[in-house]
Amino acid sequence: MKSKQKPIKQERGITLIALIITIIVLVILAAVTLNSIFGSNIIGLATNGAINYAEEQQKELGMLNDVSDLLGDITGDTDRPMSPSITLSGTKGNNDIYTSNVTVTISINKGLEQTETIKLHYKINGGEEQITEEDVNFEVSEEGTTTIIAWTENEKGNLSDNYDTSFTINKTAPTTPTISLNGTEGENGYYISDVGVTISAGDAADVARIKYKVERANPIAETEVQGTTANFDITADGTSTITAYIINNAGLTSEEITQVVNKDMTNPSKASLTVGTIGETSITVTANGEDATSGVESYIFQYSTTSEKEGFTTALEVPNTTNSCTYTYQSLASGTTYYLRVIVKDRAGNTFASTAVSATTKKAGLSDTELASNVGKYVDYTPTSGSFTSQGQYNGYGDQSFSTVTGLKWRILDASDNTLTLISDTFANTNFYLSEENGYNNAVLLLNNACKTMYSNGDWATGRSLNIDDIEKYSTYPRTISESTGMGWSKYYPNIYAREINGAPNGTYGTEFDLSEQDEYITGYSSGNSSFRGKGTYYQFDMSTSTMKNQVYVDLFSNSSSAWLASRCASLNGNPMSFYIFAVSSNNVYGVELFVSYGHGNGYDIHIRPVVEIDLTKASVGATGDGSSGNPYSITAKS
Repeated sequence: MKSKQKPIKQERGITLIALIITIIVLVILAAVTLNSIFGSNIIGLATNGAINYAEEQQKELGMLNDVSDLLGDITGDTDRPMSPSITLSGTKGNNDIYTSNVTVTISINKGLEQTETIKLHYKINGGEEQITEEDVNFEVSEEGTTTIIAWTENEKGNLSDNYDTSFTINKTAPTTPTISLNGTEGENGYYISDVGVTISAGDAADVARIKYKVERANPIAETEVQGTTANFDITADGTSTITAYIINNAGLTSEEITQVVNKDMTNPSKASLTVGTIGETSITVTANGEDATSGVESYIFQYSTTSEKEGFTTALEVPNTTNSCTYTYQSLASGTTYYLRVIVKDRAGNTFASTAVSATTKKAGLSDTELASNVGKYVDYTPTSGSFTSQGQYNGYGDQSFSTVTGLKWRILDASDNTLTLISDTFANTNFYLSEENGYNNAVLLLNNACKTMYSNGDWATGRSLNIDDIEKYSTYPRTISESTGMGWSKYYPNIYAREINGAPNGTYGTEFDLSEQDEYITGYSSGNSSFRGKGTYYQFDMSTSTMKNQVYVDLFSNSSSAWLASRCASLNGNPMSFYIFAVSSNNVYGVELFVSYGHGNGYDIHIRPVVEIDLTKASVGATGDGSSGNPYSITAKS
């Protein structure tokens, strides 16, 4: 900006005026002289004429000065120097504001033939006056408004008009704006109401306008707002992305700021419940849920015992982001009807409850104490089908294959410590062959493995063979054990005998197996020495009320056909020594001889009598039925 300030002017044309006055004075003096000669009238006339002339000259003085100024500016031949010029150089943004440093040049202006020395005077922002006889050039880097005033002075001390200018520098981009959100917050950063958005300038003093846009769920085209704030609303569900920046007065822009707004005011679109496995104290269900906006966050499983509409208690909230969730209600009362529902919750916290479904837990089974008082009662047990091969290298005869016999009836033999023992009411598989030393060596393991394979069920029912220990538990007839030494020439024995706690063929008793124990297959026989020792464990008796605790056990163990017992025994009464496998037939408990100590062996094919042990922590027995043959106690695995 250029402006001229008119100082009080020096009178122009002073030489001409002085000359005229001098002439007037001379005329007056001459008139005085003449007046002394010719009289006073001449002086008066001259004096009046001079005064009138001077007044006229004064009127013309202003015009003369103006003309002088004009001529002086053109020719440079003036008593007042020309004003200096100021030029600015830099990068301009909006509103003539510089966005870079500004180079300032102050130039002394002279006429075409002017040779005198001209001094340049200038001040920056009203500061100390600077004087130089050369043009000046400097750079301004400070942001803000700078004012420069400059004038010149000639050798006579005359001053030019002032030349002043001002400019503004803004090199710094505005600070990034802030975005604030206002609405009802749900969960996981979601809003469950419309969201008010306010974009505020970081440096409000230098803000010209705000630009913003919204993309994705709630699109808003790029919008420009004058001033320091912008306000709008996010009304659409889903994820919206806000981008905003500031433009200042110089046109510089701030960095962009991005804000994600998650909004979900809509409840999940689906919630359903399907009942699966029902146990005595548990019910398994499958829940399904869907949410199109924020997605499923969790499933809240509830139950009521009073109504399908009210009185619900939360069992558990299960985090699960898929559209399906399986859950098992635990610790329920047996024989009770439950109303079940699921509440599907989305990530924003919106919920939707399913229609309740009903399910009744199974009636509780009998305790082991109650079952123990019902020995001999029938249980409706069904084993999982299986097959077993008895290999000839272990049974002493040849390979034999067997499969589960269906339709067997099962009776309670014992119940204690959460275990129920069942026995088949008759033999199962027929003609299970055992022969010679290997039949004796492996009878216990073969019989138990065969029954385990064919008469178990899951992890709650394990099959095994009937053994002498089962009978002795309920017998009043004592086991006969006698120790013998020095068997003379009768020294041959099946190899397992050396590992039995009742056998000591080389003078040292075994430590591994009792009569009904074995954990690996063993083959062959050996010869002892002169210190051959052993215990006689063979005995036999008839089962009756005089040898058994009561008639129920006589009935349980008796059968018209012979069946193996998974137990070994030996007789040391004289030579030779005999090795037997226990068996039961009708009311008789006896031993089947398979090997004698001089090396001779025999073979027999009789039947299998399975026993099943039920884990009552995993199965419920007696929820229904009365234990009779026609209406046996029910048995079901607990879920």
